[in-house]
Amino acid sequence: MKKIIALLLALALTLSCAAVLAEAAEEKQEMGTVDFYGSPFMIKGTIPNGYTYHVLDLEPGMFINANVVNENDPDAPYLNIQVYLADNYEPGIRLNDVDDETLREIEDSFALDNEVEIEYTETAYGTKLMKVTEIGGDPDWIAFYSIYEGYEIELTIHSGENGELSEETVQNAIKFLSEMDFIRADDVSAEETAAE
Repeated sequence: MKKIIALLLALALTLSCAAVLAEAAEEKQEMGTVDFYGSPFMIKGTIPNGYTYHVLDLEPGMFINANVVNENDPDAPYLNIQVYLADNYEPGIRLNDVDDETLREIEDSFALDNEVEIEYTETAYGTKLMKVTEIGGDPDWIAFYSIYEGYEIELTIHSGENGELSEETVQNAIKFLSEMDFIRADDVSAEETAAE
């Protein structure tokens, strides 16, 4: 009987450790800070398991350009994310709020150098996303575009060496965008102070 109890306790401990590791994988990572018209916001996101986040260019408050890559699997798709201030959008504006003429202008900008197909979808929380799929001779990317608080957000999925972008990859990209947090820097400082 003692052996069975010991085995059950060991199993429970193993499952608890696995749950902790799964939660750790879901922990959001700081991706950079942007300045919403004098009020700094930290961007945080959940990086997919097996991937790492690399900042390529950063102009604090104005621009973030980064890649999310799986360095151990050349066949795996990689992500490029850009967050940049658009002077022509007021604070609080989302893609949901722009008029049809503005949408056509944004669509046309994607079609300048590529043959593309454009559809619309949304994040899990209702933020409108423009989905731009390259359909030319050698299609190898899908981009998602949105506007949040006057910032333009563009997430592009590039195929890996095998050249395929699955529906699962597309859904994971939408989840990644859905779970991005824009946290007021003052709130972050308050949380850190409370934790000390």
